[in-house]
Amino acid sequence: MGLARWLRWHGCRVGRRLGYALLGASHLGRPRPSEIEKLLNAKIVGYPRNHAYRLRQGRMLPTFKLHDRLRAVTDLYPPAVESFLDVGCCRGYFVLDAARRPSCRLAVGIDVYEPFVLIANEVRQCLGANRAAFHLADLKSVAEQPRRFGGPFQVVLLLNAYHYLYWGSGLCADACPDHREILLRLSRVCAERVIFVARLEVDRLPDPLRKEAAASDRASDYTTARFLAAADEWFNVDVAGHVARDALLVMTKRKRNTDN
Repeated sequence: MGLARWLRWHGCRVGRRLGYALLGASHLGRPRPSEIEKLLNAKIVGYPRNHAYRLRQGRMLPTFKLHDRLRAVTDLYPPAVESFLDVGCCRGYFVLDAARRPSCRLAVGIDVYEPFVLIANEVRQCLGANRAAFHLADLKSVAEQPRRFGGPFQVVLLLNAYHYLYWGSGLCADACPDHREILLRLSRVCAERVIFVARLEVDRLPDPLRKEAAASDRASDYTTARFLAAADEWFNVDVAGHVARDALLVMTKRKRNTDN
């Protein structure tokens, strides 16, 4: 790494840490969490830790990792977010953050793991986030009837969940090993842009999925190049940065395309 790049990288890191410290300082002196918030905080912790946050007097305080991810993706939002969908929303942090924006009429989170959806809905009720909604649903269900869920959505967020859509997971065995079909579904729920981070190479997948994928006859199709080739049918794709070792993509829907 050259000196200029090293200084730039460490400068960004210091800036991110400072921003997080200022966020924490804004909570100093505030009353302690209410009894309901304490109960919810006990449910919010745990795996995956990069989705962890705490409640304190009607405000959400994310961990540094979650705050860092939030900064990275919100920089890519349009100036006024009107509608929002998080695919694989976990405990709902990004949805609840979007719902607080004055311009946002509806922020929706979907997940296939019911405990996450239940927790997210409890937090929504505690915060009085009436413009947020959470559903036990997969991308296929929303793509088949987007209007039923309030879509198509101006902004769609898909962070580190693509490999589960493609390969399946321990939480949901359903898989769709077809880049084109998954991207078609995304195009049907998206009105403007998809903000996307994923592990798009087999050797980047988490264990034990990596070993299973490597042994599959579909392994050669699971590459960044194959994904981008499929995405080009519906989206203009730009690399906006990186989250950890994975590219942060902005996928802008092509206006001339139909969803057929």
